[in-house]
Amino acid sequence: MAIQEIQAKSVLQKSGIPGADYVINPYVGCVHGCVYCYARFMRRFTGHADAWGSFLDVKINAPELLERQLSRRKTALDGSIFLSSVTDPYLPAERKYQLTRRILDVLLKHQAAISILTKSDLVTRDIDLLREFRNCSVGVSIMTVDDIAAQQFEQHAAPPSRRIQALQTLNANGIRTYAFLSPFLPTISDFDALFQRVSGTIDEIGIEALNTRGGGMAGM
Repeated sequence: MAIQEIQAKSVLQKSGIPGADYVINPYVGCVHGCVYCYARFMRRFTGHADAWGSFLDVKINAPELLERQLSRRKTALDGSIFLSSVTDPYLPAERKYQLTRRILDVLLKHQAAISILTKSDLVTRDIDLLREFRNCSVGVSIMTVDDIAAQQFEQHAAPPSRRIQALQTLNANGIRTYAFLSPFLPTISDFDALFQRVSGTIDEIGIEALNTRGGGMAGM
């Protein structure tokens, strides 16, 4: 895995994602190794020769840059912020760099409305901050509740059992939660089983079909 520290020029970007006005990606690349990943199209813009999933750029100046972007605004930020669209804000490197946590510190200062989507139970580390937001939701992406099956598709992501436990922990701490069944793969993704496992611990649930535009299911 090639990891390099970079200086970002901007971190808060306008979003084209429904329900999100802005997006923040603390990292470039993702190491989960999901064979269906739609975000692999990003390699065209990153300048990396290595395959998607084998590199990670760490935007080490992201928290300070975000503070400058928000402080320069003449009016308060109007709209919601999504973390993240083409990476996971809680990749293993987050344990060392704590970019997402430091970004949350900045967003909390401005009481921004935020939504987080992750495949990692590391998100529970930041419960102390998340509880302080007036408008915050945390979602976990799951394609199957079967830990063994998941490893065939998401080799380096946290097992679904740990993600579901993270939802339960977040919910128990008063944080709005949602489950995102993505992608839905017939005969592998069991919506009824997922709903049964998360029932009582989420406020919303969503489903997404396989997105093939970014080269999903590569290597299968």
